Amino acid sequence: FHQGHLNILRAARERCDRLVVGVTSDEALIRMKGRAPVIPLKERCDLVSSLRFVDAVVVDLDQDKRLAWRLQPFDVLFKGDDWKGTPKGAQLEAEMAEVGARVVYLPYTPSTSSTKLRRFIAPEDFTDEASAEKPEQATEGEQQ
Repeated sequence: FHQGHLNILRAARERCDRLVVGVTSDEALIRMKGRAPVIPLKERCDLVSSLRFVDAVVVDLDQDKRLAWRLQPFDVLFKGDDWKGTPKGAQLEAEMAEVGARVVYLPYTPSTSSTKLRRFIAPEDFTDEASAEKPEQATEGEQQ
């Protein structure tokens, strides 16, 4: 959890009556990114639930947000605008349209990313220094 996640959550709260935040499970992160998170699920959930403007925290089990919607229906899914105009953003928008929800993009904080923090905390995870850094998603809900 970092400043970019906090910025997204604050901006999301200003745009909704009730903010339910999905925190991605350790297993789902391993499937998506090929590695375990630095901060375990319980600690990430505790961090997010301690924010006074967060109404509830749910565990996000899969990258497919339709599953999250089926478990707890919502009207809007907030996502960092680094997803806007990308293939994964278009896929997310289509999936949300299928269930009657919409995606609202919020300003991404480029100065802080999970990848940058991980490079500092666990440099042994980055053996290929030539690899380009890609922005991390920060969501709605989806905290790493």
